[in-house]
Amino acid sequence: MPGITVLGEPTANDVVDDVLDSVRFTDAYQRHDVRTDDPVVAYTKYDEYPVSVFETEASTVVLEGYLYGTADVDAAVSEAATLIREGDTEALSEWVAARDGDFLLLVIDDADGTMWAVNDAFGRLPTYRATIDGTTVVTRELKVIRELGRALGDELEPDPIGLGQLLLLGYPLGTRTLYAGVERLPPGSLIEVGAESVTSTHEFEFDVHANGNRSVEANARRLRDQFVEACENRASVSEETLISLSGGLDSRAAIAGYTRVDGKLTAATSMRADGANTAEVNVARQVANALDVPWESYVVDRTDHHRETLLDMTQGMNNLSMSLGLNFAEQVSVDHPRATFITGDGGDKAFPDLTPSKDVDSIDELVDAVLDYQQVYSLEDVASLIDADPDTLRASIRDRLVSYPESDYDGKFVHFLVRERGFNYLNTGEDRTRYYMWSTTPFYSLPFFTEAMACPPEQKRRTNLYREFLAALDPDTLDVEYVDYGAPINSLEYRVKHAGYEWLSEHPALKKRVLQMLGRGGSSSGQPPTALVDATSKPDELASPFSSEAVRRITWSQGGYNTHQQYLLLTLVAALSRDAAEPESAVADRERSRPPTINQS
Repeated sequence: MPGITVLGEPTANDVVDDVLDSVRFTDAYQRHDVRTDDPVVAYTKYDEYPVSVFETEASTVVLEGYLYGTADVDAAVSEAATLIREGDTEALSEWVAARDGDFLLLVIDDADGTMWAVNDAFGRLPTYRATIDGTTVVTRELKVIRELGRALGDELEPDPIGLGQLLLLGYPLGTRTLYAGVERLPPGSLIEVGAESVTSTHEFEFDVHANGNRSVEANARRLRDQFVEACENRASVSEETLISLSGGLDSRAAIAGYTRVDGKLTAATSMRADGANTAEVNVARQVANALDVPWESYVVDRTDHHRETLLDMTQGMNNLSMSLGLNFAEQVSVDHPRATFITGDGGDKAFPDLTPSKDVDSIDELVDAVLDYQQVYSLEDVASLIDADPDTLRASIRDRLVSYPESDYDGKFVHFLVRERGFNYLNTGEDRTRYYMWSTTPFYSLPFFTEAMACPPEQKRRTNLYREFLAALDPDTLDVEYVDYGAPINSLEYRVKHAGYEWLSEHPALKKRVLQMLGRGGSSSGQPPTALVDATSKPDELASPFSSEAVRRITWSQGGYNTHQQYLLLTLVAALSRDAAEPESAVADRERSRPPTINQS
């Protein structure tokens, strides 16, 4: 990912150069040095990617990302730097809570060189830290840490629990990553670079619903106003807004919000080369037409090039099925190089009722509810794939649930979906777009999200709050069908189908079978990804945690495992296998086209 890297001592200059060169993924990337002595502070980026350096009275501050709706960014950054240097964490928490932004802030004390990093309340810009052979690293690029380990002879090993959680749920929990000793910076956190501790600057709680005293209609109108303000703030940072428009409700809300603010607006939809999402493309086109917004479509596929590029960029933290999105972003960025790319991310957390579909009366039942709702591979499959202990994996989920601040099980379940699936999985997925263009979403505006999550679950059920919200934004959004149900959400057909879906949610095993019968369960045609077949044909090159027998069994299950499951396995096998290092051809290509280093210090 473009962005900030801190490399502490004792790192040789040639190692620093090689490591930072390894994350210049295209000819458009350049390296910029903020500080060249130990520790090194640098960032890599293309021209349009937002990184700014500020000099205050006592510190140097590097801002990656945006503080939306902030009239005087220089003053805001200087205030944060002062609070951090003075150790005023209470006031810093208030500063973070007042920010609508996607940001990572690095503060360097000019007097003694002490460094701190603080991020936004959602952790929108995934950031990693580790200590490799005595060298402290804080970076937006996971590849920086892996390349440094290779250069220093300290190759990263997989984290057994993190790997097990990835296979079980599709994402690691808490601060874990795929790699032992590599942690992800928690959302809303402050760290001192080189120190162990983490100070929380913001934490969500989802067991209090302060907006329950207002009607659904009143809440919808209030949310509309805050949502439009979030769209306006984001529209102000670039000359064009490009909406990634699908057939769902979240991107529909986003485009409706942006029609209410000034600025150039375009909608774009990715169209699968195999025609698998034709219905979604048609609905997206209808939504754009209904709102009178120019619309474009792009044909995308999971090409070998994009799969290999995504693996190189994200080192296994992005499922390789997402290479479709990388293909889309690459094409769109050519036609709209200075646009802000807007997604509907976060809408799936802000508006649905996220509480468990069945009553939960104990922490063990809550673990079962998480597994029923989120499980990718069964505990038995995970145990066979990597010789993991099922009880240890269950305990890791239990420990995360217990750590949340909510006092009731419903609130803890919601917190799990927001914190783990939302921030750890979906934020990482959206982040891949930023390799080509800046991406954000109005749903993760902190004022809006806080208000939305304060609305009671009973108002969110049966899409009631979402329907009122869309009607308040633009009634025309209600008349186009919701592709997941094949009917507009204001129709009787939708209500009947949604009621049936809610009933199925109380019976997870039956729900899975029905969705697969309807072609909505990620079912497989029986043909595994070619790259997974290749991996099983070289068992001696398979990463050591994996059982070649279990990998072969899943690969050749003839439809027994769906596409999502097989791509997840492919991702982890490819990332951890010996051939996951950057191909020599890619290094050679970059050497031939290496642009000059740009110094900012």
